[in-house]
Amino acid sequence: MKILIFNWRDIKHPNAGGAEIGLHEQAKRWVNWGYRVGLFTSRPKGSPAYDVIDGVEVYRAGGFYSVYARAATAYLSSLRRDTDVILDSINGIPFFTPAYASKPSVGLMHHVHSDQFLVEMGPLLGHIGRTVERCFPLLARYDTVICISQSTADDMRKYLINAERLPLKVVYYGIDKSFYTPGEEKFERPTIIYLGRVKRYKRLERLISAMPAIRREVPDAELIIAGTGDYLENIEAMVEEKHMGEFIRFLGYVSEEEKLDLLRKAWVLAMPSMNEGWGMNVIEANACGTPCVAFRVPGLKESISHGGSGFLADDQGQFTDYLIKIIKEPSLRNSLSGGAVDWASRFDWDKTARQTLDILESVARA
Repeated sequence: MKILIFNWRDIKHPNAGGAEIGLHEQAKRWVNWGYRVGLFTSRPKGSPAYDVIDGVEVYRAGGFYSVYARAATAYLSSLRRDTDVILDSINGIPFFTPAYASKPSVGLMHHVHSDQFLVEMGPLLGHIGRTVERCFPLLARYDTVICISQSTADDMRKYLINAERLPLKVVYYGIDKSFYTPGEEKFERPTIIYLGRVKRYKRLERLISAMPAIRREVPDAELIIAGTGDYLENIEAMVEEKHMGEFIRFLGYVSEEEKLDLLRKAWVLAMPSMNEGWGMNVIEANACGTPCVAFRVPGLKESISHGGSGFLADDQGQFTDYLIKIIKEPSLRNSLSGGAVDWASRFDWDKTARQTLDILESVARA
């Protein structure tokens, strides 16, 4: 069986994130299990039009917006010939493969963006994006839509027109449990870490604003921000303006090995995002024995076991207080660390890839 994936980025894209990791981890397993897998994606400057990554054939064309039209052209001109089933990754805007492909199409929904479009793209383009997302279930009739969390499925039914009629199935993303394991030591200073893309919707301002109150309780507390993104300069300017550079450090892009070291040594991971599809970096941190504090928002409210692997805050005050409690109370921190490792053991890429493959095979047979 040949599986053809449509996603706007591949794992080598300079802005690749959790969606790309999740797709690649599954795709390379399908290849190892004897399936052919192709991926159509955008082509950033300097990238080849054709590539093979871990056995996955990668076809690149188009940019941030034009990739959608180029995908349809490439499919109709060549890719359809040996495709048995399509996996259409929906990052706010789908590739609308059911509109032009006669092969079975499965949608993969990471999360409902809704107001995130307005935050990231401004009022004009944001309203266009939100409208397209809201209406796509009317325009694209997928055989099945896979949601990476129950929150995503619930939000689809809540915000998207006709979504309640779609066959929605939840498949949680996994982690590499052989790589993400607990370390032997923590940072000497009480250290909070944020690790991920620096985007406006990640709401890092909330984490930075919490630091003065945290340092009143724990004077030597430090915040490390690891990651890049189009909102990084704004966050750096905020830290400079508030004279917080002494205890807030920016690391920029970090390698997988550096990421592992940070997750192992951090006292707590902080996630102030307005919403997520699923907190993959939360589970990775948990597997390293590091608890997490986040707001009770879609995706994160499922990836954190409240009181077991971390805490979920309902407001800014709670968010700050939970961070203080974890770094001030060693017994609580040790208890959450053990609970985090146990919680993370439930999630595995082999399990995720098998569940998704079962859905693709079922749709292909039907």
